[in-house]
Formats: sequence, structure tokens, C-alpha cells
Amino acid sequence: MGVNKQQMMQYISNLKMMKSVQFKRLAIGITVLFVLVYPLHFLARNPLESMVDFQYVDPYSDASRLYTSIHKSETNSSVVMFPKNLSFDEDTVRDTFNITEEDTVMQYSGNSSSLTTKQLGESTTRHSIEVFNSVPNAESCEDLKQDVDLMVSDNKIMRQDFEIMIERLQYQLENEEAFAGLTGFFKDKIPLYLKWKVYHLHFYQFAGTSVWLEEYGVHLMISRVIHSLKGKKGDPQVSLLYAQIYNSDWEELTDVELIIPMTQPNGKTTNDEKLKFPRFLPIPFYHNSEFTKERWYGPEDARMLLIENEKGQQEPAIIYNSYQRQISNQTTTLKDNTVVLNFDFYRSMFIAWPFRYQLGKANTDGFVNPEYDDVKFNKVAELKIADQPRNIVEKNWTPMFVEQGYIHMVYEWADLKVLKCNIKNLTTEDGLINYSNCVVAHHDEAQEFSDDDDDEDDNKKKVSKTFSPIRGGTELIPIKHDTRKLWLGFLRAHIDDCGCGKAMYRPNLVILEKHKNQFKVLHLSSYMSLDIPVPGWKTPEIQCAKKDPSALIPNGISSWAYSDNNDQDVLTMSLSVADEHNVLVNIHGLRKVVDELLNGDEVDWDNKVSSDQMKCVIKYSSDFCKAYGEEQESLGLTDSLFSIRR
Repeated sequence: MGVNKQQMMQYISNLKMMKSVQFKRLAIGITVLFVLVYPLHFLARNPLESMVDFQYVDPYSDASRLYTSIHKSETNSSVVMFPKNLSFDEDTVRDTFNITEEDTVMQYSGNSSSLTTKQLGESTTRHSIEVFNSVPNAESCEDLKQDVDLMVSDNKIMRQDFEIMIERLQYQLENEEAFAGLTGFFKDKIPLYLKWKVYHLHFYQFAGTSVWLEEYGVHLMISRVIHSLKGKKGDPQVSLLYAQIYNSDWEELTDVELIIPMTQPNGKTTNDEKLKFPRFLPIPFYHNSEFTKERWYGPEDARMLLIENEKGQQEPAIIYNSYQRQISNQTTTLKDNTVVLNFDFYRSMFIAWPFRYQLGKANTDGFVNPEYDDVKFNKVAELKIADQPRNIVEKNWTPMFVEQGYIHMVYEWADLKVLKCNIKNLTTEDGLINYSNCVVAHHDEAQEFSDDDDDEDDNKKKVSKTFSPIRGGTELIPIKHDTRKLWLGFLRAHIDDCGCGKAMYRPNLVILEKHKNQFKVLHLSSYMSLDIPVPGWKTPEIQCAKKDPSALIPNGISSWAYSDNNDQDVLTMSLSVADEHNVLVNIHGLRKVVDELLNGDEVDWDNKVSSDQMKCVIKYSSDFCKAYGEEQESLGLTDSLFSIRR
């Protein structure tokens, strides 16, 4: 009996130990299991849609914006549009193009001008800018400076319809061969974006540039659309070009098809191509969705302009930069004679023709890939500078059209360097890959200069000998003149640490002239705000954040149109705000301003351009930046510790 009692006491002791240790572990395990399993059980019986009322907040609500939204057309039915110079029978074309009775067939018969009565009658405000001429050997910036007043309209934001955009992208990924290889960038997330209406957190649309298609009476606009899986604007995985159609009042036509004379890969033009808009353009580019770190795939910084083609017709062309690869060398293994290709990677400049096709994309991938041999893409060609190896990065070239068969590019503005690129007869080195050969048409002598000659102003910045802060911007468009060859555009100066955040980007007006074989910058302005509000790059309410840029970037000149009696003119420009929105602004009476500037010119073509003009532009732009930053801080809109919120 004593033995049994002793065993019983030992058992009780072990049980107490189990209670104190194992029971605790068991209790913790049951609790963790409950926490993990019960939510899954609950969600299975109660779908998330039934519990949460998701409401998509329109980020372009007029109530929260300082500028006007542009809405879609009220009469936005399905429309098929023919150019006004094409003769056709409606019954025949309905049968040929499979157009239903519910769809409307239209042929534009209106004015070739984009100018509208609405534009002529809109209210404007006076906007003062400082313009600097190129007179050499000036004693001070004041000797070069001329104060000019521009009459500008209210700025208007291009309203983004992300749902239409993403639905169109999903359709093209599933149905068009040119997009099939891009699905890996989206990781099957697009249906979820559409279901939960969170597309605006992963897609950003900006850098809009447009041309007026006078044969159709519409604006064709392309924008850069980037996608980020993480929802970070600064960390996109891929960039695409999105094309939209707007009527003359800038109302988007969201279900329209244009009958376009398309140039096929064999060089022949057909009139039976029906392009539906809006749509993503099938621009070919090298990509690998498995490797995205520090690689930026797809077209960037696109600029569109009209050029004269071989038939003497106006045709849109797109200038952009894009990541590409090229074969650097090849090696053969000793055992099985396998050829191994070695590649170098570049960010290069390209030209694309949205109304022309090519087969495959050897000219972006570096070699012929049978997978793409029969796939139609928009025709593209690299713009490669002759007689020199490729630079690792090329960007911010400013395009202009001077003569048929060529595209001219301003490569550098400080020591003016202009390239002439042959786009009619492409060059090849291997018989397979063609590119546009660019030769130097003009280059001023390199000059070292800085704007810190007077050290009492610590706001002055050193200017790079290689590239000045003034680059890129819009395309240059011709200025009508009886005897002179002139172009006008809006560049963009990028000045670091000038008093507002990490950097500031703002437009600069420029006038360029060609005389014989020489080019000269006649007039260049300092920063222009155009009275456009610029929200913070990451947080809209915070201006001049220390680690962010303050960005208002000119992208394209949509049109410069004159009234019937030439007494009024309106230039429409598109700009990007904070790399998120496309904004339009109209400048009225610019022709008179240009004439006044030109009338005072004393151009000496025998002397090289002094660097004083560029120095003055950068100095006054830096002063603008500093004053802007101080004003934002005084208003309590910065992230400074000394900023007082009001």
C-alpha cells in the first residue's frame, strides 16, 4: 500500500508540472490556432464584399482642386471616323469594316484649324516672364533681359478614367500578340485592381503630348502610363504609351475608331485599318519581367510632333528614350560548339511611327527572335549618333522638323549642338537591324561657365560643362515668317538644391533660328509658372519636400492656331504636374510677343554665342526657385521644422 501511495504522490507531482508547463503551451497553441483559423472560417461564410462598402474617391473632384476638370463628351456614342479626303460609300464601308447599324459613321468636313470659338472667348490673366537675348559681350544680365507679358488661360487638368484605361489594357494583354509578352509585369493583379477599384494606386498617367489631326478634326494625345506593383510612383516596373482621342473642345471620345492609312511592314500603305481608341500603342521594347531592379522597361519621356512624310503628308512621329540591349560579342563553347551571345544594355533614343508597322522587334532586343517574327508592332528606329560608340544613357533630346526625310534634334543647349537624323534611309551594319544615322549638323565651341562669378549670392549654381540644367522640354514648332527660319518651344530647366526641395523643374520659353548651316538660340526665358498649382511629388499638401522634386514639366505643344483674319492666335501646351497629371494651358497673343522680340534682334552670325545668356537664365531661374521655396515655407506648406501651418 505504501508503494501505491508513493506512486500516487509522484503522479500528482507530475500532473502539477504538466499543468504549469504543458497546459500553458497547450493553451497558447489553441489560442494561436483560433486566431489563425477563425478569420478564414468567418470570411468563408461572410465574403469581404458584404462587409466593406468600397467607395472610389475621385482624385480629380473639382471641389478639392484648384483647376477645372475636363469631362468626357456628353454625346460619347460608338463612332467610326473617316478622314475628310477619302471618298467612300457608307453601305460599302459598313460591310467592309463590319460596322453595325447602331454605330455612327462620320466623315470630318470641318475647318482644318483646331481653334474654337470657346478658346477665343475664354478669360485670360497677365503673366510676366523674363526673356534673355543672345547679344554677345553684355556687361550684365540686365543688358540681355527683356520683361514680357503673356496672356494665359486657366489651366485645365486632363481627367483620367482609370477604369476604361485598365479594362483596355487587360483586353490588349489577352487579345493582341504585341502585348502577350508583357503579362508577367502585372502578376495577374489587373482583375483585382478592377474589382477593388484600386487602379489609381498602381498606375500613373502623365507626360501627355498631342498633335491635331486636321483630316479627322481631333486631337491625338499619347501619355506615359507606368505601373508599380508596390504602388510607388518612384518604383515602376514597366512604362507604356496610352493613346486617346479628343474633340476640338478637349472632350475625350472613349469609343471611337479611326480609319487610318497604315503603312504595312512591306512599305505599302493600306486604307482598311480601323484603330480603336483609347488604346495602348504596340511600341516594341526589350523587357524581362523576371529582372526589374534598376531596369526601366518601356518608352519614356515621349514627345510627339507632325513631320512631312515621303508623300508630302503630315504624319505623327514620337521621339522617346527606352531601355534596349545589343550584342556586344559572342563566344563558342569548345564541347558542343554552342554559340553564347553576350549583351550590353543601354538607354537610347528612338523614333516611332504610330501609323506604321514592322514585324518583330530585333531592333530593340539585339537579335532576331522567331517568337516575334510574325508579330506586328509600331515601326521604330534607334537614333544613333554617327562615328561614336553608344553612350550608356541618352535622353532629353529636343526634336524639330526642318526638312523632309530627316528629324533634327537639339542634343545640347548650352554649347548648342544639333543633330540631323536620317529617317528616310535607315542604316544597317549587319543587314538585319536598321537604325537612324545622326550626324552633327551644328555645334558651338564648348565653353566652361558658371554663374558664381559674384560670390555674394550663395544661390548661384555651378553649371556642368557637359550638360546644362536646361534640356528636353517640348518639341520645337515652326514660327511663320516670310524670310527667316525660326522655331519656338518650351524647354525645362532642372536645378538641384535651389531652395525648393531636392530639385525644381519649370518651363523656359525658347526661340531658335537657322541661317544657312548655322543654328542660334535667339531668346531664352527664365522659369515660368504659368499660374499652374504644383502639388507635392509624394504628398500633395507638402510643397518643397526635402527629398522630392517640385515638378512642372512641359511635354508638348498641342497646336498654335490663328483666327480667320489672323488677328488672334492661341497656343495650347500640355504639361505634367508632379509626374501624375496632364494639364493644358492656352497662351493667347503669343505671335505678337514673338514679333516684338524678333524686331529687336541684332544677330551676328559670324560670332559664336556668348555663354552669358545661359548663365543669366540659370541665375534668374534659381532666384525664382529660392523665392518660391521661401513663400511656401511662410505659408506653412513645407516639411520644414520652421514651417508654420496656417
